[in-house]
Amino acid sequence: MKKNLNLLFLPKLLPRADIIGGPILIYHRIKNLSLMGHRITLIAPAYTEADRKDKSLEPFCEEVIRVDSVRERTREEVEALYKKLKRPRTFLTGDGAYDKAIEEALSRTLKERHFDSIIAEYSMMGQYIEANRSHIPADTVAIISVHECYTKAFELRAKKGEDISEDTIKELFNYEFKMYDTADKMLTLTGGDANILINYAPNLKKKIRVVPHGVDTAFYTPPKKKSWERNTKKILYLGNFQHYPNVDAVNNFIRYCWDRILQEVPDATFYAIGFNPPQELLDLRSDNVIVQEGGDNDNVRRFYRNSDVFVAPIELGTGFRGKLLEAKACGLPIVATRLATFGMNPVNGKDMFVADDYDVFSERVIMLLKDAGLRKKIGMNALARAKKFDHKHAAEKLERVLKVGKEEV
Repeated sequence: MKKNLNLLFLPKLLPRADIIGGPILIYHRIKNLSLMGHRITLIAPAYTEADRKDKSLEPFCEEVIRVDSVRERTREEVEALYKKLKRPRTFLTGDGAYDKAIEEALSRTLKERHFDSIIAEYSMMGQYIEANRSHIPADTVAIISVHECYTKAFELRAKKGEDISEDTIKELFNYEFKMYDTADKMLTLTGGDANILINYAPNLKKKIRVVPHGVDTAFYTPPKKKSWERNTKKILYLGNFQHYPNVDAVNNFIRYCWDRILQEVPDATFYAIGFNPPQELLDLRSDNVIVQEGGDNDNVRRFYRNSDVFVAPIELGTGFRGKLLEAKACGLPIVATRLATFGMNPVNGKDMFVADDYDVFSERVIMLLKDAGLRKKIGMNALARAKKFDHKHAAEKLERVLKVGKEEV
């Protein structure tokens, strides 16, 4: 007889159906696990009026507990919490920052009902597992879903020249991996991400499970008029610009690729679309560089369908880039750095182009813009590849991990 699980999700952002990035992955995890018969409770911060009014999760959850939260804190507020909680400052401000009301909601919910598993989505939310470990029943599996190793991300940023001290990275490492030690299991999106964690802390190997990203292949579909027939010379990058690796990727493209591409394809246009583009990106705007706000699903799908090439010159961060799957599902050919392809195992030149050298990267973009036949070949192979990553398959793997409970750990 099939066992239906009672699950508590604790994400750093409310995973609305109309939002891009990591939250949409969590939305589909919840949706598909619910459709499999499992009971879901959600505790999440509500930062915006859209969060407070959203109804998209209600068909799939026993209860949605929204906690009115403030995303940003003043330096004085951060320092006061830092002294009180003794956690790295990165855990105290921004998306998913510590909130006493979330901790109280977690404590109250654990007293009211029993859960087979608690899934803290994003390492940021692992702080509630670490701080409340003694309140979590022994037969409840405490899971931290690691979308990105923060220590590795900070090291990459420092290596690229950002002013981040060794002491800051050491403090972050000590807390981040202490937090992981308190979890019964950990999830990563790629095998590469699992290896990053294991390289820092080999003892984690036995508790890590890889559960991949997915894509909604019923929603993200190619346009009726195929992009390779249109030949509009439109290049797209898409991302949440509150996450700095996305800002860095746009800067990389403009700095290292754009002039070279314009020499060969002078009528090309580059679109950088996403949440909250900062001033440094807005300053890049020109007649053929379009930087604008955009992030709901319908809006995003329209940009995929109206573009000729998707670029992902990503040098920072870790984790799985769901935007690449969405682009592939829309039949859009991609040129990306190797880091951007973590977890996809692409065949270079078949379902996308992979290049870390920006001269080669630019050449691949130029080739695609000039050659409709090549765009068609890469786009069709990309579409076939995306279908293997449907969210339903990812949810089935997650269900297998959850059903095992603590037995394998």
